[in-house]
Amino acid sequence: MASQRWRLQGSASGEHAYFYSGEEARLLLGNRLGHGSQETWFEDDQGRLLGVITNGERAMVVLLDGAGEAGEHLVDPGGQGRSDGFLLANGQVDAYDDRDTVVFGVAGRAVAQLIDHGGWPDDVVVGGGC
Repeated sequence: MASQRWRLQGSASGEHAYFYSGEEARLLLGNRLGHGSQETWFEDDQGRLLGVITNGERAMVVLLDGAGEAGEHLVDPGGQGRSDGFLLANGQVDAYDDRDTVVFGVAGRAVAQLIDHGGWPDDVVVGGGC
């Protein structure tokens, strides 16, 4: 899979768009969390969406073919239990099974790999059904 150019969803497009490198996106996730923003969505040139929703410890990471379209998400096959505190931009607070989330550091690394190389790292597990 070839890499694409990713920008924040809803930001300027075309010649005025700012496209993130993988490392910039990874750092942005941490910076946004530090400022109380737990939900981050990136969009590529083809309209695919890359979302990260975190509670600071774990993160739901989804890749969608477009708004309302099918997609995939990272899973933790050994995850047990349920974590809460995932604050969405609309104010809703969600809880997810730990199996459907990954450690926040893994999420950042996976996002960076996807943005820079067009695919997930070999050591993450991807599930469907988003």
